[in-house]
Amino acid sequence: MRSYNEPRNVIDMCFSASASFIAGAALTVVGVASVSQVRKPVHLVFAAMPLFFAIQQFCEGFVWLSLSNPDFVGWHLFAKYSFLIFAQVIWPFFIPLSFLLIEPDPKRRKIIRYFLFAGIADSLILSYRLFFSPSLAQIDGCHISYEIGAFKTMQIVTGVLYVGAIVIAPFFSSWRSGIALAVVNVVSLVVTQVFYEAYLVSVWCFFAAVQSVIVFFVMREIKRTSKFSQLAKKYER
Repeated sequence: MRSYNEPRNVIDMCFSASASFIAGAALTVVGVASVSQVRKPVHLVFAAMPLFFAIQQFCEGFVWLSLSNPDFVGWHLFAKYSFLIFAQVIWPFFIPLSFLLIEPDPKRRKIIRYFLFAGIADSLILSYRLFFSPSLAQIDGCHISYEIGAFKTMQIVTGVLYVGAIVIAPFFSSWRSGIALAVVNVVSLVVTQVFYEAYLVSVWCFFAAVQSVIVFFVMREIKRTSKFSQLAKKYER
């Protein structure tokens, strides 16, 4: 039941605890494989993306348990806010930052840097909202509904910044696999909007976690390109 009159932004996480834990376990394996492809320490942030998505999925799994099993009630606040911090605070700056760190083209880096600034601004605004506005998580059928205090203007501003940082920024990557990841991200957003409009952020968030599997292929492309570059330099000598 709502305890205040402030407008709310509703985020619905779907599926079940089992689905979240299975996704988390699978993404952990992918994340380890991606990290194993790293040749430069600066690329570690991008390669670790599936691992961060795995943690987020595990957190969502514990939210499910805390709402459906009395034995896990003590986990509720930690799991709920951990999930929300990933969804609303970490990803807006993490996504453009990770693409910036693997981008070799100076011009593209400059463009992505602007989106990183937008993502940082979005993270700060959403952090403020999480800190000062009450949040409520409850099971709604096969979904968990997260209600967070928000004014309409704030929702519009943070939404624009969020899309810019997470959806648009990856399109400026010079890596083919990176562009593929950006395209899949947009397709998943469109599909979610058309078929799951009522649970837009919910389903899209799950798609984002699953599609982070492509990170492994981006790291393989970077590793392969690096090897070719080293061989070319060797023959030039």
